[in-house]
Amino acid sequence: MAKKVKRLFNDKQITDVLKLSNQTRFGDEMPLLYCWISNDCSQGFLAIENIANYERMDKDKYEQRISGILGGKFKRFAVVSSALTDGDTYMLFYFEDMQTSNRLYVKDSVESLKEFVSEDVHAIRLSKDLIWNSDETAHMGIIARTRAGKSVLAGRYISQLMLLQGWTVEYNSAKYDRYVKEFNGKSTAIEIVERAEYWVQIMLARLDEINEADKEKYLEMESMNDVAVFFDEIGNLNAELELDKSLKKRWEIAINKLSATGASAGIHIIAISQFATKEGFLPSLARVNVSDAVIMLGGAADSADERKYLMAGFADMPKRSYGKGQGIARILSSGKKWEIPHFYEAPWFE
Repeated sequence: MAKKVKRLFNDKQITDVLKLSNQTRFGDEMPLLYCWISNDCSQGFLAIENIANYERMDKDKYEQRISGILGGKFKRFAVVSSALTDGDTYMLFYFEDMQTSNRLYVKDSVESLKEFVSEDVHAIRLSKDLIWNSDETAHMGIIARTRAGKSVLAGRYISQLMLLQGWTVEYNSAKYDRYVKEFNGKSTAIEIVERAEYWVQIMLARLDEINEADKEKYLEMESMNDVAVFFDEIGNLNAELELDKSLKKRWEIAINKLSATGASAGIHIIAISQFATKEGFLPSLARVNVSDAVIMLGGAADSADERKYLMAGFADMPKRSYGKGQGIARILSSGKKWEIPHFYEAPWFE
């Protein structure tokens, strides 16, 4: 397959379409070209020799041009990122199968979730090709508009899976819903702030216990499990807090402490909102601490204004149309593929 992909990039494509050859008095100097494809044929890369032509490239246009050449039986592949090798000798264009879905399909019962339980209690499976390693990236942000699937992903899938893996789960939301009731959470502003302060005290007690045991992190403590504290509808919460400045200050202090130090004590924040803006999401310090694991669904995923707050450096991406439960994810501890925003489909309940 790699040989067939390589043959698509003939002299005509290199010279006329990509314009990556150099004219000399002896004719066109053609770059060396290599192709590698993974054993499961789901991804690969094209390596094109950099013969003083990298500076002429418009990165985004070249990625799309190369995707366009991958036609015929290879049209399922599309270039998702590009980079130079360490010695600047080759330009690498990473491509993936973008048509084969990696979505998890779940029957509407807790029993059916058991097949997605991981042996590693800190690993939360989010799709066939994505696992969130919470012991490496402690907190997560989920941004999606109404009816894009954020509450189903968080309250119906992630939280239930955490319970099956032995986590303690609490679900707070500024809008009282089934998940608040199911996980004994809170829905008024004062109660949510008090719960954040409560978990700060639990965090400090856990840290004292870890220090007394002469350990560094909760991972070294056999009796200490993971705790997930969900905060949903943060935009609504912020609107309520604007009416009470002292309560707003208490919230900012508590959530900043939890996001900054909670990882060492095994307390994970899952922050959920419709908007990633300063007004609609977490205060600055907490925002930074959840930005290493972010899922954006629906219209939010296609908004450059939204991405710039939580996915710095990736505001300029090709426009896409995302359906319900579709969007992009960027989770730094989940492999090189997910270090940049990547197409993601949330689990689908049948």
